[in-house]
Amino acid sequence: MVFTVALPAHNGNEHTHTFIFLHGQSSSAHEVSQQLWDTRDSQGVSIQHIFPSVKWVFPQASEIFSNRFQTNVREWSNLWDSRNPDERRELQIPGLRSVIPELVELIQREARVVGLENIILGGISHGCATAIQVLLNMKGQTGRLCAFIGLSGWMSFSESSAQESGELLGLETLGPTDDLYHNTPVFVSHCADDNVTSIEQGKRLRDTLTAYGMTVTWKEYSTGGHWLNIPQGIEDVVAFLLSQGLVAHKPHEGREHYS
Repeated sequence: MVFTVALPAHNGNEHTHTFIFLHGQSSSAHEVSQQLWDTRDSQGVSIQHIFPSVKWVFPQASEIFSNRFQTNVREWSNLWDSRNPDERRELQIPGLRSVIPELVELIQREARVVGLENIILGGISHGCATAIQVLLNMKGQTGRLCAFIGLSGWMSFSESSAQESGELLGLETLGPTDDLYHNTPVFVSHCADDNVTSIEQGKRLRDTLTAYGMTVTWKEYSTGGHWLNIPQGIEDVVAFLLSQGLVAHKPHEGREHYS
C-alpha cells in the first residue's frame, strides 16, 4: 500500500464515521474517489454531500508484476482474470497475505477515532474482493463494523467456511472473529451489463457470504456497467447507510426514495 487519499468530514461537520473504500485493478485512489464524487443521486447530489460527517479514506495498492500482462499493474494481489477469479487463484495468495494486515491496521487506526462500529468498509471490483477478505480475517476484534459496501465484486476464495478461507491464505494467526463478520451488515450490488465481472460472480459473492451466516442486502440492476446504476444504485447505498444509523444532510431526510 503506497499511500491513502483521505477526505475529511465535509464543511466542518463533526467526524462521526469513516468510510474506507478500495479501488479496482489498474485504478487508483484518486481515480475512484473522483468517480464516486461524480456519481449523483436523482437530485444531483453526491454521497459526500449527503453524508457530510463521513471521512473518506481511499487506500492505494502498490504496483506489482502481473503474471498475465507481464508488466507492473496496480492491484491488491496478482489477479489472473476478473471474469474468472478462480483461474490460477493461487497467484493471489501472496499479495492478499501481505496487504490484509496493512488494511486491518488502517481500520484499527480509524476506529481509535470514531469506534469500530462507525467504520464502513467497501470496494469496487478487485477492491471489493480484497475488502471482503479483510473483513473475514480481522484479528482480535469483537462487535461489528457499521457496514460493508461491495460494488461489482466477487469472492476470491469461496471455501466452505471463513476459517478455511483464512487458512488457505495462510492467515491462521489472524483468524476470523465470528462476531465481527457475522454482525456486520453487508450491501452488495451488481449490474447485468457489467462486461468486466459478470453478475454471476456477484451472485456467488452474495450466496457465499449468506452461507457464512452474514446478513446480505443484494441489489441487481439492468444497466450501470462496471460501477453503480445511476441514480438508483447510489440511492440504494444511501438508503442502506441511513438504515445503519448514518445521518443525512437535512435536504435528504425523509425523501421517499431513501425510505
